[in-house]
Amino acid sequence: MIQKVRAAAPEMMLFLAALAIRLAAIGSRSLAYDDAFSIFLAKRSLAEIVNGTAADTMPPLYYFLLHGWMKVGDGVIWLRLMSVLVSLATMVVFYWFVQRLAGRKAALWAGLFLAISPIHLYHAQDLRMYSLLTLLVCVHWAAAYKTIQADGKVRWYWWALIWASAALAFYTHNLAGFSLIAPSVYLVVQRKWR
Repeated sequence: MIQKVRAAAPEMMLFLAALAIRLAAIGSRSLAYDDAFSIFLAKRSLAEIVNGTAADTMPPLYYFLLHGWMKVGDGVIWLRLMSVLVSLATMVVFYWFVQRLAGRKAALWAGLFLAISPIHLYHAQDLRMYSLLTLLVCVHWAAAYKTIQADGKVRWYWWALIWASAALAFYTHNLAGFSLIAPSVYLVVQRKWR
């Protein structure tokens, strides 16, 4: 047991550091217009959120999640904590994906770069849908990679994860398709028609 903990120490340190960085000064950033709009819309009923997003540029999934999150509390730090947790979940999926793609050392470096990425840190404290979109795109790419590597012999739940992550990404951001198309482009370039 102790050997397993020691072996996983770099990953644990990486994720604890990422959490600490994301929580640092979480309450000191003022609310921007977009943050205030997210709060305003998420306070409405689900039907009103759908109507509100019909007039907005973004789909309703993030506002639905924020609506549910606000049932527990509505302080600014609490609201931002949802994006922090989504950002950390993104790091877990991203680490898994890079480790499968290039090994543990590459995954640790990639995880470090993601942990300190200014844009990722900004959106980890943002009251907008960008952290959620990043998570869903990472899940989509990781599941697509798993199915490509399996060369047709993959379990059904990986396919379900591909479709679910794509659908949820489209319900998160209108431009999700630009990121979701990458695995398909790879297959076309590699001429893997199956």
